[in-house]
Amino acid sequence: MLGRIEVEGGTTDQYRTFYSCLYRSTLFPRKFYEIDKNGNILHYSPYNGEVLPGYMYTDTGFWDTFRSLFPLLNLVYPSVNAEIQAGLANAYRESGFLPEWASPGHRGCMVGNNSASVVSDAILKGVTPEEDIATLYEAMLAGRRKVHPTVSSTGRLGHEYYNTLGYIPYDVGINENVARTLEYAYDDWCIAQVAKKLGKTN
Repeated sequence: MLGRIEVEGGTTDQYRTFYSCLYRSTLFPRKFYEIDKNGNILHYSPYNGEVLPGYMYTDTGFWDTFRSLFPLLNLVYPSVNAEIQAGLANAYRESGFLPEWASPGHRGCMVGNNSASVVSDAILKGVTPEEDIATLYEAMLAGRRKVHPTVSSTGRLGHEYYNTLGYIPYDVGINENVARTLEYAYDDWCIAQVAKKLGKTN
C-alpha cells in the first residue's frame, strides 16, 4: 500500500513523516463488508437491517474529505475508491439518500451535500464502476430535491429555498445558511460536469 508512491531527496525524518501520513490517510473510510465462504461480497445494511450483496463502507464524513482524501484515493488507490463508490450506490438503493457522514448509517453532522462532489470526481476520473454510474447520477439529482426526514444533514436542508432563489435566506430558521448556499452551489457545479459527460444537457 505504501509502495504506491516513491519519494526521493528527503531526509529519513521526512520519509518517515510522509509515509506515516500516507498510512494514516488510508485508515478511513472503513470496510463494512465481508466475503463469505463462496467468495461473495456481502454487507449488513445500516439503512434497512438486511444482509445484502455488494460493498459498503463507513466512518467518513465528506464535508472535509472531499477536498483531500478522495482526490488522493482517485489518484493513488483508485480500486479502493471504486469499491467505495459501489458502496455509495448501495447506500442510495437501501435508503434513498447518499450518506454525508456514514458512521454507519446516516448521521446529523456538518452541512452541505458533499457526497455529490465525491461521486462526481470519481465518475469524471473514470474510477466509478460502469454499472453504478447511472444509480449514482440519479442519487445526486435526488439529493438536490429533498432532505432526510430525521437527519437534516443528509440531502439538502433548505432545498426548497435554494432551488427557487439560488440561496438560502437568513431568516427562514435554517442555520449555516451561507455555508449551505456555497456548498450547494459547488455541488451543483460538480453534478453539472457529470451531466455533460453523460450527455444529459437538460
